Amino acid sequence: MFGRRVAAALAAKGVTAPEPAVIDAAERIVQARARNGTLRLLTSDEFNPIELHGETTPSQVQTLLANLVRDGATGIRLPLCPSCRTRRVVKVRNEQGQRECFRCAQRRSYGECPDCLRMKKLTATNTDGQRVCQRCGPEGMPTFTCDDCGKTVTTVGRVDGRRVCLNCFPKRLRLCVSCGQEKKIAVNILHGPHCFACHNRILRNPAPCPGCDEKRILAFLGADDLPCCAGCAGQPPRYACRRCGSEEHNYGRLCGKCVLSDRCDDILTGPDGEFLPPMQALRDYLLAQPRPAQIIKWLHMGPSTDLLRDIASARAAIESILDAPRPSKPLIYLRTLLLDSGALPRDAAATRQLMAWATHTIGGASAEHRQMLRTYTRWVLMRRASRDAAGDIAIGAARHLKASLRGLITFLTWTEEQQTPLHALTQAQIEEFITLRTARRWLPQFLTWAAERDITPELDISTLPRREPTISTSEEHLENVIRTLTTDRTIPLDARLAALLIAVYGLPATKTLALRRRQLRDESDGLDLHIGDRPLTLPAPITLLAREQLDLRPDADDDAWLFPGRLPGQPLDPHSPAPSRHQHLRATEHRPVPARRSRPRQSPRRRTRFRRRHLRELRPPRRRHPW
Repeated sequence: MFGRRVAAALAAKGVTAPEPAVIDAAERIVQARARNGTLRLLTSDEFNPIELHGETTPSQVQTLLANLVRDGATGIRLPLCPSCRTRRVVKVRNEQGQRECFRCAQRRSYGECPDCLRMKKLTATNTDGQRVCQRCGPEGMPTFTCDDCGKTVTTVGRVDGRRVCLNCFPKRLRLCVSCGQEKKIAVNILHGPHCFACHNRILRNPAPCPGCDEKRILAFLGADDLPCCAGCAGQPPRYACRRCGSEEHNYGRLCGKCVLSDRCDDILTGPDGEFLPPMQALRDYLLAQPRPAQIIKWLHMGPSTDLLRDIASARAAIESILDAPRPSKPLIYLRTLLLDSGALPRDAAATRQLMAWATHTIGGASAEHRQMLRTYTRWVLMRRASRDAAGDIAIGAARHLKASLRGLITFLTWTEEQQTPLHALTQAQIEEFITLRTARRWLPQFLTWAAERDITPELDISTLPRREPTISTSEEHLENVIRTLTTDRTIPLDARLAALLIAVYGLPATKTLALRRRQLRDESDGLDLHIGDRPLTLPAPITLLAREQLDLRPDADDDAWLFPGRLPGQPLDPHSPAPSRHQHLRATEHRPVPARRSRPRQSPRRRTRFRRRHLRELRPPRRRHPW
């Protein structure tokens, strides 16, 4: 009877909760001697579940409402603890006579342990006479054996009289006030319990505090019931780094920058405690990165840590990583990292890598052709390869060189299978080979070089006449692609933006993925894309996507890549993107259409005007399209 009357009274006050849950909580929490007073309070005009006060609301009523909130009830706001500025049950009075939560009352007996730097109860004394926690004391923590898994642990709970460890202890699912889902609760901050994912999101995204305008972790409530930092809430800096005091890059007792600095000092220093110049450059580069947690994980779990230790202690030369003929993915990542940080010079890095690869590849050819292949590779392929601004071999030239050398070894192997020496080759055999392999790009150069040295007779390969392309993308297909890219949010953001720039403006994929953040300039009426001398004013749908892409990395400088790749200092590679990106970028490429046209071919300028007009008049996709 009492539980039903409590449920009716709370429902009249606007509280939404299942009636069986309210009845069960009321019968279980409120004692018999306090039930009449509880009913008078719940039915009075002064009681408002949205504005509860710790001084005027009895502790049993607060506990009842707190249990309803855990079960998903709405329309209830618990009292605000004056110490931690979080909404909890407040029933313990502090030295000033104010009611505060149980955790704040317990925390007053806590202190910072001088050994482990954790806030704990100081119940032991170390050898220096300092008060420390039980774990750091001379006797250590008492250990127990879990009755379920059999592990020896220091912390246990009880379930039906059995002592179980924290992993075996059944955790209760509660409603997270941030995401609204039933999950395991990590902490109770701000307006209520937060799950692990929401708690980590608050810790990893510090923002300017509205009170002091400093970049802090906003996990407390201020006087106006808005999130603020610990200092503005009158609380100790719980999330501040114990060394530098920063709340950015939260990583535990120390911030990510300090942990990364210690990790670099441990790995990159030599036996004498000094840094070699390349290792000093690498350390400065790593500490300047915006996400130290990822670098800490890479240094801890990456397979390149032992190699870095050998280089730092001078047991291995840093240039030796360029001599691996077929490097693994971790070695490629480390090589790119050293080049981008300045630890390795860029002037001849690609040349040295190519020579190591060519030496290994030529070793797989027959013995009678190896010397000829070495000479041809060194004095023809390497010397004629195009160079970049730093004087090293360009990426495209390196790919052409590898394809040429692989094809040449295939050609020489084919001549051996035909049992024909090079000086006896005929034009018919050359024509037969080019019908089997694609060799028109590299074989004529080799035949000319070999004929000049009397290795082969005078042979020639007919070249195909250059013709203008007769295929194009249909306007209907382009409409579907643009409509899909602007409305489908399941496609990755970078793939949508890059594919739209390709589809609307006809930019090559290599130039699109190599755009930098400074090329997007914020104007009064939108964003301008600067390519060359003429800025391009982006339409509204592309402007919205471009701003979202810029906001993904707010700490990046203006010279950073708009589409950063996986390798350090490199943009996304158009030749090997992720499968999802590759699918949508390929949708913007040219598609074959019938050669016979019913209307004249449109010029590139006219097609661009059509695409931009289509963006302005964009409508939601129709159901008949499979997109």
